[in-house]
Amino acid sequence: MKGKPVINPSQDPKGYYSALGIEETANAETIKTAFRQKAKRLHPDFNTSPIAAKQFQRLHEAYEILGNPTKRETYDRSWTYKRKAKSDSPYSKKMDTKPKVVQTSGKSGGKQKSKAKPETKASDVLDQPVICECGQITAQPRYITFDLIWGRLTHTQHREISGIYCRSCADRAAIRASLITWISGWWAWPYGPKETVKALLSNMRGGRKPTERNAKLLIRQSRAFRARGEMELSRNAAEQALAFAATSTLRHDIDSLLLSLSTYPSRTLKNRWAKPGWAASAQIMPLACIVAFISLVTTVSAPTSLTDAVRNLFMQEHNTISTIRSTPVPKVNEDVVGRVFSLENETTNLRTGPGPSYKLIMVLDKGMVVLATELDPSGEWFRVVTVDGTTGFVNINQLNANLRVDSRKVLEIFVEKPPPAYDDIP
Repeated sequence: MKGKPVINPSQDPKGYYSALGIEETANAETIKTAFRQKAKRLHPDFNTSPIAAKQFQRLHEAYEILGNPTKRETYDRSWTYKRKAKSDSPYSKKMDTKPKVVQTSGKSGGKQKSKAKPETKASDVLDQPVICECGQITAQPRYITFDLIWGRLTHTQHREISGIYCRSCADRAAIRASLITWISGWWAWPYGPKETVKALLSNMRGGRKPTERNAKLLIRQSRAFRARGEMELSRNAAEQALAFAATSTLRHDIDSLLLSLSTYPSRTLKNRWAKPGWAASAQIMPLACIVAFISLVTTVSAPTSLTDAVRNLFMQEHNTISTIRSTPVPKVNEDVVGRVFSLENETTNLRTGPGPSYKLIMVLDKGMVVLATELDPSGEWFRVVTVDGTTGFVNINQLNANLRVDSRKVLEIFVEKPPPAYDDIP
């Protein structure tokens, strides 16, 4: 399979050839074929990617220019004219003429040759991936600034720690900056505490990430991965750059870059910047230690320790509960059988059995007296006998042991008469 053509950015200033994936010498038929193939893959009806619409628009823009011979000639004229003017310049030959050997004379009269140093081109530097502070290449670099505060009586000094970090390096840098700020930031009045709190909050949130600088950083990283042939990482870095693209120029550059990488899938990487991580917890530890120390000092210096106060509170509550539990509860037992009660409610139902579902015998009025003869096993119903000798069950909650004065005269009705003597039996 033929490799994808590499276009020099100076020969394709707007990225039209890169968008179509063709060389600058391609004919009209090649341009049309490339456009149709990519249009099928990038059309929003067939591609669900969130950037497919922008890539398709970019592809259509490139085809409108390169598919029209007049517009293509105008587009090519700018870079072909510059390249020709540079090659015809009389100064270019002078600049290319360099002595290969440099001789120096010494006491011995010998001749020495200086070693030729390899030239470093700007394009070679741009093609190298950016490394973080630890010296490693990272697929998710970030340019971050952390704040550091020094307090000196009435003077507050603010410093910044900036650099390109991976997530691990960023966490260590944040902890280092916050630790120094915790120790030295408070000792200036009146702005020391205020600036210290602001710096600590900024560091706990992960520092400050300038949008434009991070967008350019990720674009450069994407192009470096593309030059190394790591197309999946290149596309992933370009997609990360979209989150920082705040200007139309940056978005245009990223769209062009993504369009040139549209034929390659994006490698799914775990976003290491999505959560705060362990660094935020480590930075808040000094505050937790200060709060714990103040609580300990307050507890020890108090007249009554916190432990004793809590113990007394619980003991008081326990004593109250014990008193309530030890209070005797009146119980209904067999001792009340044989006692006379008066009815408490306006009306009381006398039923054939111990429960509201049993048949109603009669309705008793308030103040009537009854004799309790039997207690139901549930302890809620009494078998009683009325003055007229009717027997039935009533609920114990409807009985009152305190008889009224006018009710006591009927007590003799329930007094058992002595059995007749044998001599009296006829």
